[in-house]
Amino acid sequence: MKSFLAFLAVLALSFSLSAAETAPPKKSPEKPSAKVEAVAKTLAPQERAQLLTLLNQGDLAALMAIPGIGEVRAKGIQKARPLADVTNVVSVDGIGEGIFAQMVAYAKAGFPQPEKKAPAKKKAAPKKADAPSPK
Repeated sequence: MKSFLAFLAVLALSFSLSAAETAPPKKSPEKPSAKVEAVAKTLAPQERAQLLTLLNQGDLAALMAIPGIGEVRAKGIQKARPLADVTNVVSVDGIGEGIFAQMVAYAKAGFPQPEKKAPAKKKAAPKKADAPSPK
């Protein structure tokens, strides 16, 4: 019985080790393109630092305030943290040069908050003309 339990333990250990060896390696961050680097250079040092802080520490709502960033991309940014530089955000799925350019424009504009739309006023329904009374 002891040898059977030892066999099962060895078998379980070998399966767990083989599973760990076959797990896909973690994706290493790619070097940003020259266009991304050029766009990032247009940021002032303070804007760059604020954008990096937002990317690394912003909550879901704050990330979703960035133009082009919805819930899925915001969660992707959160999963990719910590980012060493703002250009590393392009390694997140769904964020390319265009979205990055929107992020930079948002930072250069001073991180404006999205305007809340006032509820639309309902127009009064047109009154039906009184039907002529039968004689």
